[in-house]
Amino acid sequence: MFAAALSGAPARRFFAAHAQSCLGSGLAAVALSLLAYDRFENAWAIAAVLVPDLVPAIVLGPLLGALVDRIGWRVCAVVADVLRCVAFVVILFADSLPLMIVGALIAGIGNALFGPSALSGLPRLLRGERGRAAGLGLYSAIDDLGLTAGPALASVALAVISPAALMGFNALTFAVSAALLVGVRVDGGGDVAARGRSTLLADARTGVRELAGRPEIRTLLLASTGVVLCIGVTNVGEVFLAREVLGVGGSGLALMVAAGGLGTVLGSLCTRFTSGRVWLWRRAYAIGLAAMAVDLLVCALAGSIWLIVPALALGGFGNGLALVHDRMLLSRSAPETLHGRLFGLQKTCVSFAFALSFLCSGALISSVGVQGAFLVMAAGLALVMVTALPRLRAAWPTPPPGRPPALGDALA
Repeated sequence: MFAAALSGAPARRFFAAHAQSCLGSGLAAVALSLLAYDRFENAWAIAAVLVPDLVPAIVLGPLLGALVDRIGWRVCAVVADVLRCVAFVVILFADSLPLMIVGALIAGIGNALFGPSALSGLPRLLRGERGRAAGLGLYSAIDDLGLTAGPALASVALAVISPAALMGFNALTFAVSAALLVGVRVDGGGDVAARGRSTLLADARTGVRELAGRPEIRTLLLASTGVVLCIGVTNVGEVFLAREVLGVGGSGLALMVAAGGLGTVLGSLCTRFTSGRVWLWRRAYAIGLAAMAVDLLVCALAGSIWLIVPALALGGFGNGLALVHDRMLLSRSAPETLHGRLFGLQKTCVSFAFALSFLCSGALISSVGVQGAFLVMAAGLALVMVTALPRLRAAWPTPPPGRPPALGDALA
């Protein structure tokens, strides 16, 4: 399925590095909370080591994106992995909460830097639109699989080893990833960055201004921010839905989470059905949003786990489908010299939306109940679709039947 994405040695090296580090991150997602609780026995300690993962992306996203555009994606990806390796070593040996928070903040900076670096580098590693589409799909699928399989493996591993051992393993995966990425070479100067005499902050401002001046990019960024703001209720509401509405225990909640994760992986793998036409990417993005809206609506109205689980799988599928095609449309809409700032800005928008969604979801669930919160967010997502999809259709219209696609649509 992904032969086009893995056809070159540099791409294979990149995806090998990313796959094993994503698995480590999935393991560490469980281990970090347990480690904070075991050492400090305080709920605030858990929050204090989880929040710093979002803060750097919110505050520094465009600036880190400008750094990627200036010094090159590969250098930044290696630096990001080194930062994350150091961060988890710091966390592993931290004997105080402030030191653990510092480690978590360094890891957050590494995560905020790696995303724009990788998404900027993939078009340079994979020439040809089919290869790029397959590569973005594979990248998203690996991300989602790591976050799905990692916690499941952690639950087994923790029966025989400590959370600290998993944290050490995660640090090792980032060291391996950095070593592999150092050896990635792209023919034709694909890693040469645009350099200038302006400051990094000026580059970030210029890039954001230019990106905001492109209507299709502006619409995609605003739409995706709104989507994340709405679907973030699932992360908070699943526990309440399982306990208070469905009356199921931990195994039922695990089934719900697994269904969403599996759906997300499958959605990310659908680029093979849309490669070749930009308007198909736009349509796939719209289908993904519709699937997530149906998921939220079913969670708001249904009272059976056998309805909720398929709905969560459908919502996960829509999430994966929309995310990968959102990235494809964004990548197509801006020159490669702006890709670092583009995906840095996207990371800022999405991270801010996640943080705001967590806060709003808690308040909403407390005031109108969990199913009322899902209903409000379903209506919000419908509003996002009504607002954004006509604009995206105008930017990438469906060609009339029997008419050859325009040059901008024909990518194969």
